[in-house]
Amino acid sequence: MNFLYSLPLTVPPGPEDGELKTGLSIADVTPGLLGFLATLFLVLAVVFLIRDMVKRIRRVRYREQALTGVGTDVFIPSTEDVKAAEAGKAAEAGGASASTTAADGSDTTPGYYKRG
Repeated sequence: MNFLYSLPLTVPPGPEDGELKTGLSIADVTPGLLGFLATLFLVLAVVFLIRDMVKRIRRVRYREQALTGVGTDVFIPSTEDVKAAEAGKAAEAGGASASTTAADGSDTTPGYYKRG
């Protein structure tokens, strides 16, 4: 552990800030074309990955809404709903009235539920 504390003392001092080693110019220290192309590639890759991720998340949300009907104003009847509606029509044709209001006053129409 003491070795790590003494390590900065063993590094020889470099040139003063703002000075370059002999034989180097400021143009030699820049990233150049290769650095620009590498940065451009990374930026383009991130942009395309984000667009693809957003597209996939949106597709998953649409599938969920289509399957459950949640978040839409469109009622998507299930097979039980269709059978219940047909039974209700048959009962009304026979003279009986089909009520969709339960004893506690809640609506029992098939396929609908209370949000809360």
